[in-house]
Amino acid sequence: MPLNKNALLRYKTIDRCLRNPYRRWTLDDLVDACSDALYEMEGITRGVSVRTVQSDIQMMRSDKLGYNAPIEVYDNKYYRYEDADYSITETPIADDTYRLVVKAVSMIRHKDDTNIEDIGDILEKVSLRLNALLIHQ
Repeated sequence: MPLNKNALLRYKTIDRCLRNPYRRWTLDDLVDACSDALYEMEGITRGVSVRTVQSDIQMMRSDKLGYNAPIEVYDNKYYRYEDADYSITETPIADDTYRLVVKAVSMIRHKDDTNIEDIGDILEKVSLRLNALLIHQ
């Protein structure tokens, strides 16, 4: 599945909706919210399908993008986050990514003692991981 700005906009819209504890969100409500957001931000008038929002929810629940969103359905109709404090935009940096950043900084500080290819490899890994984190926000 290609990750594009429209998908990211839908994910952020769904996230914003599910973080609102003062509203009960049905699937149709989420479809409307995503359609409105796409119109407001991108001028897209064709709207979003129910199937697209269902797929977005499944993607957000999965580990494919690292969200693992605790989205639950209650009363067989309404959607919310099981953890009221959860948000896809507040995903902490993973331990292994943190260790890579620390290692890259250390290698750059001591560049005289380090092979330039090693620095390049580490920086490439750090860049890929940080780009993935930025996509989530």
